[in-house]
Amino acid sequence: MRHDVDQLLDTLAGLLRDFGQHAFDLERQEARKTRSVFDQWAQHLLTGAAAPSPQAAAGHPGLRQVFLSHRKQEQSEFQLGQDVLRDVVWMFVSSLNREVKADRVDDVVLNETLAGLESTLQTASPADLRREALATVRQVHGLLSVRRERQQREYAAIASRLEAVGSQLEVARRESTIDALTQLFNRKAFDEQLERVVALSGLGGGPSSLMIFDVDHFKQVNDTFGHPAGDAVLKAVAQTCVRTFKRKSDFVARYGGEELVVLVRDASPAEARSMAERAREAIAALEVKHDGRSLHVTASAGVATLEVQETGAAWVSRADAALYRAKHGGRNRVEA
Repeated sequence: MRHDVDQLLDTLAGLLRDFGQHAFDLERQEARKTRSVFDQWAQHLLTGAAAPSPQAAAGHPGLRQVFLSHRKQEQSEFQLGQDVLRDVVWMFVSSLNREVKADRVDDVVLNETLAGLESTLQTASPADLRREALATVRQVHGLLSVRRERQQREYAAIASRLEAVGSQLEVARRESTIDALTQLFNRKAFDEQLERVVALSGLGGGPSSLMIFDVDHFKQVNDTFGHPAGDAVLKAVAQTCVRTFKRKSDFVARYGGEELVVLVRDASPAEARSMAERAREAIAALEVKHDGRSLHVTASAGVATLEVQETGAAWVSRADAALYRAKHGGRNRVEA
C-alpha cells in the first residue's frame, strides 16, 4: 500500500513539473515563475519541503486551487487572443460587405448617368452634348473620389487592427520557439534551423558544425541543492554559450534537460572544435551564485561537421556519439 502511495506521489510530482516546464507566459505571471512554483509543489509532495505559499498550510488555497486558478487564467488569455483574431476577421468581412453595398449604389447612379448621356448623344446639339458630357465626367469623378476615400478609411481601419494582431502573433510565435528558463531557442526552433542548414549546405559556402553540450553531473546538482539551483546553473551556462557563440550566424538552443546545442556555419572542423573548447573553458570557470552558495560545474561536448548528402538526423547522431565519448572519457572535455 505504501509503495502505491509513493508511486502515486511520484507521478503527481512529475505531472506538476511537466506542467510548469511547458507553461505559457501570462499577463500576471511569467512562465519561469510558474515553473518555479509547480516545481516547489512537486518538492513539497516528494520531500515534505515547505509549500510555495505559507498560507496553504493554514487553510488558504492549496495545490488544487492554485492549479485551477492558473488553468483558468491560461484559458482566459487564450480565449481573449481568439476573440481578438475573430473580431478582426469579422471586421474584414463587414468592411468588405459595406464596400460591396456602397459600390452597388454608386454603380446604379453611374449607370443612370451614363444612360442619360447616351440618350443625349442621340438628340442633343453639340453645345448641349458638351455640357452634358462635362457634367457626367464631374459626377463620375466625384463618385470615384468618394469610393477611393471610403476604401482608404476601411483599409486604414483594417490595417490598424491587423498590425495589433500581428504584434500579438509575433510575440506568440517567438514564445513558441523560446525556452522559458534559459531564453535560448527551444527544441522546436532547433529542429527547424537544422533542416534549413542541411538544405542550404548543398548551395556551397563554408562547412557547418553541430555541437552538443551536456552539463556534467547535473542530476547531482539538483539532488544536492534543489531544482532552483539547477535552474540557476542552466541559465548561467546558457548565457555563457551565448557570449561565446556571438556571430550573427551562430545558433544556440536548449536541446532538452541539461543539454544545449549550437549550430555554427562557415567554420572549419578545427575552428568549430576550438570554439567548443573556448565554451567548455568558460563554463568550467563559471561561479554560479545561488542562495548564498557558489556553484561550479563543467560540461562535456560532442562536435560533428556536416558531411555531403548527410541528413539532419544522422548529423545529430554523430554529434551525440561524440558527446558520449566525451562523457565516458572523463567529462569536461570535447570530442569531435
